[in-house]
Amino acid sequence: MAGFDCDTLVVGGGISGLAAALTLKEKGQDVRLLESRGYLGGAIRSVRDQGYLLEFGPNSLMVRPDDDIDAVFGDPDLMSGILSASTVSKNRFVVKSGKPVPLPLSPWAFLRTPLLSWRGRLDVLREWRVPARTGGPEETLSHFVRRRLGEEVLQYFIDPFVKGVYASHPDLLSVDAAFPLLVRLEKEHGGLFRGGLKTFLKRRKEPSGHTPRGIFSFSGGMSDLVEAIGKKLGEDVGTNVDVVKYTRLDEGFRVALMYDETEYYMTSRRLVLATSALHAAELLEGDPDGPSVELSAIPYAPVTVVYAGYGREQVLHPLDGFGLLCPTAENRKVLGVIFSSSLFPGRAPEGKVLLTVFVGGMTGQKLAQAFDEDLERIVRKELAELLGVTGAPEFFRIHRWEKAIPQYVLGHEETVRTIRKKLPPGLRLAGNYLEGISVARAFGSGVRAAKDLLSEG
Repeated sequence: MAGFDCDTLVVGGGISGLAAALTLKEKGQDVRLLESRGYLGGAIRSVRDQGYLLEFGPNSLMVRPDDDIDAVFGDPDLMSGILSASTVSKNRFVVKSGKPVPLPLSPWAFLRTPLLSWRGRLDVLREWRVPARTGGPEETLSHFVRRRLGEEVLQYFIDPFVKGVYASHPDLLSVDAAFPLLVRLEKEHGGLFRGGLKTFLKRRKEPSGHTPRGIFSFSGGMSDLVEAIGKKLGEDVGTNVDVVKYTRLDEGFRVALMYDETEYYMTSRRLVLATSALHAAELLEGDPDGPSVELSAIPYAPVTVVYAGYGREQVLHPLDGFGLLCPTAENRKVLGVIFSSSLFPGRAPEGKVLLTVFVGGMTGQKLAQAFDEDLERIVRKELAELLGVTGAPEFFRIHRWEKAIPQYVLGHEETVRTIRKKLPPGLRLAGNYLEGISVARAFGSGVRAAKDLLSEG
């Protein structure tokens, strides 16, 4: 440690950076975490405003027992604040012909759903007979789904799901990178139904781990998770510190940072960049052998989040579900809506409802950049037509993410492999652009970055 300010420096206080720092600290390492914002959590941020609880990023969490993040939930204080999603959360709605239609939850409902014609249902049933693909070029998600399940499933099941997860379109995503489970089910079991059934039966036998099964959040919102990890790190965290430059030394690293308009320097033996791909590209730009070019090539979808609060009597729809999603074929101006006050208690004042609306994405980038007054007009019109909302909202807020969600496009896996090959010893990256965009996957990338560094000795 002689000559270094710390053993390992973690740049970025989102969930990936927190995971890396926590893993290193629990292994007895001297670690420091620096975050440019005045708060930890990155995209995970919960804010109370006039009795409404707003989630600027993820609204909920799902964790499997084998996810690295499961270990965090051994904390009794964190466990005491867990809220399982309402029983209505199993209901999901997809817009067809301008109306919310529930996704089928049983074979009988599947046979009756207006989301599919009889031809579409037959395409699904024939999936058992579709041969597994054994080679060929990388597939888009669209091509994969058409090949195995048909056009209608793509349009009214997969397309809206992709909008809800990636704010994207199936034509733009690599099935291998964005949905590797689908590819694995086909390769290992010969089909999605066969593989899905075997996976379901296997997971039923798995131990439950610390976290509840299904969707959950916390009484104070997703920020409770961040605060719990922040407490474990204690004084090893610095906020409002902007790292502006990285230099590779003969041994270790030096970073230039700005704090209170003054430039400082820190040195460390190891370094974790737990930022967005674009910020990592900027920091590594001066390293001719580094992966700056590859990092800067990863596209991000812009998303604008709108929060609208109404009196319960203003909304005709019962809001008995997680939310609704809008397929591309419907030509709506919103990606989807989460029924936030139906999902968890304490999200809206008594007698009120909170609707969280998403606008923009890869296919609606201009809409994401609309002026506030235009955006309010668009959202109010969409909510009136889709959910029967009447009158003006009593609460209305807008939060914009210019670079919200990394896109796992064709070639993404090869890009990530190249990025990792170009990293020098002692430097690792972590973030949701590497191994998956979910909270659990992003956390796991931080854990693996830390463990990789420790394995180098």
